Amino acid sequence: MKNFYSFLLGLFIVSTAAAQNVVFHDTFDDDKNNWTTTKDDYASYIKKGELIIENKSTNGAKWHLYKLGINSDEVDFDIEASIKVLSASKDTDTYGLVWSGYNDNSYYNVVRLTPDKQVQLYQYQKDKFDYYRPWSKEKYINGYKKTNRIKVVKRANITRIYINDNLVHQTGQNFYFGNKIGFILDAKMTIAIEEVKVTEFPKKIRVVDSYNPNLKIEKLPEIISSKEYEETNPVVSADGTILYVDRKYCDLNIGGAEKDDIWYSVKDVNGNWTPLKNIGRPLNNEGHNFVISSSPDNNTLLIGNTYKPDGSSKGSGVSISNRTIDGWEIPKEMVIKNYENKSKFVAYFLTSDNKHLLMSLERSEGYGLKDLYVSFRENDNTWSTPKNLGNVINTFEEDVNPFLASDGKTLYFASRGHEGYGGYDLFVSKRLDDTWTNWSIPENLGNVINTPGTELSIFLAAKGDKAYISRSKDIWEVTNTVKQDPVVLVKGKVYDAKTKQVLSAPIVYNNLKTNKELGTAISDPKTGSYSIVLPYGNLYSFMAEKSGYYAVTENVDVTNLTEYKEINVDLYLNPIEKGQTIRLNNIFFESGKFDLLSESFAELDKLFNILKENKKLQIEIAGHTDAVGSDSSNMTLSNNRANSVMNYLIAKGIDKSRLSAKGYGETKFIATNDTEEGKQLNRRVEFSILDL
Repeated sequence: MKNFYSFLLGLFIVSTAAAQNVVFHDTFDDDKNNWTTTKDDYASYIKKGELIIENKSTNGAKWHLYKLGINSDEVDFDIEASIKVLSASKDTDTYGLVWSGYNDNSYYNVVRLTPDKQVQLYQYQKDKFDYYRPWSKEKYINGYKKTNRIKVVKRANITRIYINDNLVHQTGQNFYFGNKIGFILDAKMTIAIEEVKVTEFPKKIRVVDSYNPNLKIEKLPEIISSKEYEETNPVVSADGTILYVDRKYCDLNIGGAEKDDIWYSVKDVNGNWTPLKNIGRPLNNEGHNFVISSSPDNNTLLIGNTYKPDGSSKGSGVSISNRTIDGWEIPKEMVIKNYENKSKFVAYFLTSDNKHLLMSLERSEGYGLKDLYVSFRENDNTWSTPKNLGNVINTFEEDVNPFLASDGKTLYFASRGHEGYGGYDLFVSKRLDDTWTNWSIPENLGNVINTPGTELSIFLAAKGDKAYISRSKDIWEVTNTVKQDPVVLVKGKVYDAKTKQVLSAPIVYNNLKTNKELGTAISDPKTGSYSIVLPYGNLYSFMAEKSGYYAVTENVDVTNLTEYKEINVDLYLNPIEKGQTIRLNNIFFESGKFDLLSESFAELDKLFNILKENKKLQIEIAGHTDAVGSDSSNMTLSNNRANSVMNYLIAKGIDKSRLSAKGYGETKFIATNDTEEGKQLNRRVEFSILDL
């Protein structure tokens, strides 16, 4: 890199309320802007509608300052300059545009050309050069005595550079812009500038409608955000009671201060966070360890990197760990089909339904550097080939660290390619259908959350009222103003219906009308506790599943849910043994009729499968009613409903000799008939195991 001086024109851009404002424009018809300069080794002057600059020195280049006013950090702008080289000592001599310079000349950018049609872009900052586009020869660059039109377009943090209307470079990394422009030319060169134009635009960032400039963002107390260490990557449990963080530079880390460990805090009875604790082995080892996401049941964690069978570090990737009766298991590597990532960095997120894995990867089919993708859980528990979320979400730059809210639709992520306040800003978008490629235009979360620095991660509990953000080596909390679709958090325990002992069992929830599986969970091996998150808009059935048991299926209707809600529902597993009576909760008839509704088929198919697997199983199907109506009509109705269930099973292929049906009408109440809830309990279909 040659030492050089340059002729520099400084411009102060004055902000106005207009959509755009040409703050400087010179076509060099006269010298009204006092361009003429004459010294021993260079000269600048106006001649025939051009600004001529001659560098007469034998080594190095020259510059000359000329200030007009600027505030380019606060506004957007276009800088346009038309330049041609008239003479040079050799074809590889350089000339071009200097832009975004500061008064002390410690920072500036250069668009540099040569007569033999090469281009180079670089940034100078405090004696350091960053060549962000190395020399390359391009057909669209003109040679001697032919004009090259250079244009710099700055919108928020995004800068694009064009030469003769060809995009040469674009970046989202710029967030400081100086107030000078000028021209560079090597020794023994003469260049002509035909036009210089600077246009100012108000800085426009698409911010969420719910943005509140009066919001207060607060750092969590020192028991979480310590003075000594660095805490990043907050992950909050669905119920908001557990906080996992990645703690760095801590001597208490298992791998030492140079490695990352998982630490966690639990809220006490007063709702306050307790001091962070190291989660210990096997999740922490001698490598870099961090939690990526937590399932709503608090019994599954998505963990960064991979582990060997002995718990030692294996390498990059992503793993999953389930809670066992003895604590967390050694994480198991997740297998993603056709996995490719050209970047050395990656980010993941496991959605609340445990069926979708979001990723930030740099792949051949991407739109830019790192894009956001989704993989779907397959029947063998591997994950499908990553699917790009599309070019509404993804940009030419880095789009990273996805977080999908509990509603399954509201996506938060960090990006340098959408217009923001700094390097990486946090954005939000809504999924509009089930293709995973149709999204609303991302919106910036605003400058309470985002700064000129870097905001890389955000996490929310299922309620969505508080957001946890990683900033400046600490964890911060802020009220979330983005409206999400409401969800219900269903919590409870799984029991053996006969012994009332807690059980660990997988839990499945379905769309009751279509019987499509929508998500999974697992109950705690020690306590039997589980929780699932159900987004509004569906009628759900859910149940625990375990070999040797018949699950009592529960249902919840959240089609008209308007706000976050928590409910408690215990799940029961009935041992398949003689004498057991099991209620079929999800059997539905029209009022006063015995024709089965389609919502009943999932429950009946489950009973069919039990009968199919247990060839000697014989059952009686019993119908019951409440006290509304006459005794005789209720007896007839209950008998017809029991027979409808039996006939469904026979039609599916179960031998009639294994089935019997009987209506009991009003003879076996299990609850009061004075309330709607009691009447609903009395209106039921059950089956009893007669023989195995």
